[in-house]
Amino acid sequence: MGSDQDNLSAGIGRRSLLAAGAAAAAAALATPARAQAPASPSNIRDRNSILIRGATIVSMDPAVGDLVRGDILIENGAIWSIGTNIAAPTDALIIDGSGKIACPGFVNGHVHLPQTLQRGLSADHSFGDYFRTVVLRYSNRMTPTDVALGVRAGGLQEMAAGTTTIVDWNREVISPDHADAAVDGHFASGARAVLCYTVPLRSQDGATPNHARMLAHARTLKAGRLASETGRVRLGVCLPGPDFMALEPALADLAMLRELGVLTAFHCGAPIYAARKKRVVATLAEQGFIDHNTQLVHANDLDLDEYKIAADKGASLASTPEAEMHMGHGFSAIGRARDAGLRFSLGTDIPSAFGGGMLSQMRAAYSADLALRNAAAFRDTGKAPEVKPWSARAMLEALTIGAARAINMDRIIGSLAPGKRADILLFDGGSAGLAPVLDPVGTIVLQATPADIDTVIVDGRVMKSGGRLTDPELPGIVDAVKARAAAMVEAATR
Repeated sequence: MGSDQDNLSAGIGRRSLLAAGAAAAAAALATPARAQAPASPSNIRDRNSILIRGATIVSMDPAVGDLVRGDILIENGAIWSIGTNIAAPTDALIIDGSGKIACPGFVNGHVHLPQTLQRGLSADHSFGDYFRTVVLRYSNRMTPTDVALGVRAGGLQEMAAGTTTIVDWNREVISPDHADAAVDGHFASGARAVLCYTVPLRSQDGATPNHARMLAHARTLKAGRLASETGRVRLGVCLPGPDFMALEPALADLAMLRELGVLTAFHCGAPIYAARKKRVVATLAEQGFIDHNTQLVHANDLDLDEYKIAADKGASLASTPEAEMHMGHGFSAIGRARDAGLRFSLGTDIPSAFGGGMLSQMRAAYSADLALRNAAAFRDTGKAPEVKPWSARAMLEALTIGAARAINMDRIIGSLAPGKRADILLFDGGSAGLAPVLDPVGTIVLQATPADIDTVIVDGRVMKSGGRLTDPELPGIVDAVKARAAAMVEAATR
């Protein structure tokens, strides 16, 4: 995941943080409890200058390093400086970071976000049940208004759990009106997002009446509302791919999408797919259809050399551990991706079944891969490995800068460094679940829950403060979600 020098620097930083954490824990025993923080100001979401004062900073940037007690100055949505004793601009919002851990916001590399309206409906679904129920009875019947509502509500839930960037594989975008509504929803939610515009499945006779319309509208979005390379919402595309259709039409889809030059995602490499093709990644690479914009979703059952082929072509993997293990895809492939040098991100996949945010997905992937490696070591040597093959910092990287690399956004997000957009989490190190914080990285990776996330900042806007979302329209959004979800269930069960 990094050079030996990076690993050495991380080790030194970790020892410093451990020593400081122990000292802070001891001091806390002799320090009276602090009074409850005052209520957030009403205009907290609309401040151009923000200074986070005195936090433990886990930057995920080797040049910045980790600070035991540091400040972060945000100006106009970007990180202006990181250091100690930074002077506060006269109009700055001051956030007290003492006792808190600051780290980059998390990236959700794969989620079908409008299915927030079906939350919990797939708890007992098999893969087939999910498609027959959620996709065919709900996704295919959503109105543009439904899509906008699901995207906005889903974005709020993601931010509450610490996700600041979402790759929304939006299979509910079935028309230009639906796509426009999804864009509206993403802008309204406040989260950073890649909206993956759905490429419809080609008909049996090869006719593609909807493809030209979709492509023309995608071009319009990329040239207009989603034109900015650093904008909070950007364009991607998602398509059925060769494991769901004949190879030639799948190649035609990929050729058609090249001109857009955006993240191009498709599910592949799972044994449960009806049109599963062995060596599909090798085949696509030979045909010139794997590059830095290719996101392979799931890819649990590729031949081992295909992960290296994909890595050499610059592609990435999106793994959704809970969904994959529940629904028969297999174990997460992040270990094979890591060994091959393939960029990867993690995702929550279907809100109709899985919630809890990225911390739970990371722990599922981490535990499963360690268990597989431990079992292999016992089989081969009769004993467990002496050293964990993954570190906690490597797993935090998988949610932050590593995931940002995987979706081609590491220039603007994924670490805390001057010039990057201000997507920042503050964990409350004084919570009952986290105190004492002896190892900040380990605390985040293996101890923290969404309830411990005190503050979420996206693009320089405070979206969660004091453990509560700051959107003043939240109660109305929740009411609308409940009403529309109930109506959709009634319609689907008639």
